[in-house]
Amino acid sequence: MQIVPARKDINGLNKRHMTEDIFISYSRHDLQQVIAIRDELKEMSRIDSWIDLKGIESGEQFVNVIIKAIERAKVVLFMISKSSMQSEYTKKEVMYAKNIGKKVVPVILDHSSLSGWFLFEFGTIDYVDIHNPMHRQKFHDNLRSWLGLIDDDEGPVDFFDVGLHYYLKQDYPVAFDWFTKAAKFDYAEAQYHIGLCYTHGLGVDKDYQEAMNWYLKAARQNHSEAQNSIGLLYKHGMGVVQDDEKALEWYRKAADNGCLEAQYNIGKCYYYGRGVDVDLNKAAELFEKTATEGLDKAQSSIAYCYLTGEGVIQDYTKAVQWYEKAANRGIPGAQYHLGFCYYHGLGVAQDFIQAVYWFTQAISNNHAAAEMYLGRCYYYGQGVKKDLAKAKVCFRKAVKQGYEEARVFLGTDSCN
Repeated sequence: MQIVPARKDINGLNKRHMTEDIFISYSRHDLQQVIAIRDELKEMSRIDSWIDLKGIESGEQFVNVIIKAIERAKVVLFMISKSSMQSEYTKKEVMYAKNIGKKVVPVILDHSSLSGWFLFEFGTIDYVDIHNPMHRQKFHDNLRSWLGLIDDDEGPVDFFDVGLHYYLKQDYPVAFDWFTKAAKFDYAEAQYHIGLCYTHGLGVDKDYQEAMNWYLKAARQNHSEAQNSIGLLYKHGMGVVQDDEKALEWYRKAADNGCLEAQYNIGKCYYYGRGVDVDLNKAAELFEKTATEGLDKAQSSIAYCYLTGEGVIQDYTKAVQWYEKAANRGIPGAQYHLGFCYYHGLGVAQDFIQAVYWFTQAISNNHAAAEMYLGRCYYYGQGVKKDLAKAKVCFRKAVKQGYEEARVFLGTDSCN
C-alpha cells in the first residue's frame, strides 16, 4: 500500500497576537540551534521569544534592555550547553530571573551535564531534552499552559493542525500524539491519519488491525480516504481476510464521497476482474476520467490502454500524450513506456536519445524492463556510445530484478 499524502496543509493554522513571553538565555556558540527552537515555538505554539541576536554588549543601556526583556517574560528558557555553562552572562541572566520569581526551564542542547552553580540551582529540576520527541511535545504543551495559550475553544482542528505539521516534517511520533488528542473529539481526519500511522508504522509499530479500527471510525463519518483505505486492506488481506468483493464495496463508498483514487481502484477491479467480471471498456472509462482529473497513476493506466487497444481504440499518439503527463510526475512505468515509444517510434518519431533519457529516469525508480532496454541501447549503440560492459551491467540488474528476457543477451558471446 502507498502512503496516502495528507490532504490538508497548515496554512489555516489559527493565528493570534504574539508577545515576547519567553526570554531565551543562551551562548552565542549555540545561535543556530536557538534560532531553530525560537522559530518552532513561533510556528507551532504561537509564542514569540526574545533573544539577543547582536551579542552581549557592555554599557548600562544594554544591561537595561536585558533586564526589561527578562521582566516582561513569563518564562525564561536556559539553553544548556558546554558553552552556556561557561558564560558569565547566561549565569547573570538566570540568576536575575530566579531572583525576581520567573519560571526558569533548563533546555539541553548538546547533552552536556549540569555543573557548578547551574547544577546547584537546577540539579533537582526537570529539564527538557530538545532532541527527544516526547520531551519536545510535552515542552510545547507546558509552555502553552504556563502562558495561558490554551483557549476554551481550542479543540480537534487545532490539535490536528499541529500533528499535521509534524507529520509533514516526518516527525511521526509527535504527530501521532497530536492526532490522538484530536481523535478524542471523534475528529475524522485525525482518525484517518492514525490509521495511516498504524498502516505504515509511522511513529508506532505496524498494526493492520488497529489501522482498520481507526479507518472504520473515520469511515462511519463518510471520510472518503478512510473508506478507500479499508478497501485497500481488504484487497491485500492486511489485518483482515483477503476479499476482493468487500474491497470493491468500500471503493464504491469512497468514490460516492468523491475520492478520486477510489474511482481509479474501481477501474482496476474491472481491468483485472477483482470482485467483478472483467470489463475493459468500463476500466478504461474510469482510468480516463480520473486521469483527466489529474491522478498520475490513472494517466499511466489510460496510456497503456491506448498503447494496447484495451477498452479503447488503439491510438499511439494518445498513449504518448498520457505517458508524458505521468512520466513528468515521476511514475516509473510511464517513464519506461514513454522510452519504449521513443525506442520503437510509436506515436512519435523514433528517437533513441529520448528513449535512453526516459529509460534512465525509470531505472532511478528501480524499473527492471527499463534496465533491460537501456542495456540494449548500450549493446547496439543506440542513443549512446556502444559499451558492452555497461550493457552487461544493465542486463544483470534486470535479471536480478526478475526480468528474464535479459538472460538472452547475457548468453551472447559479446557479453561473455
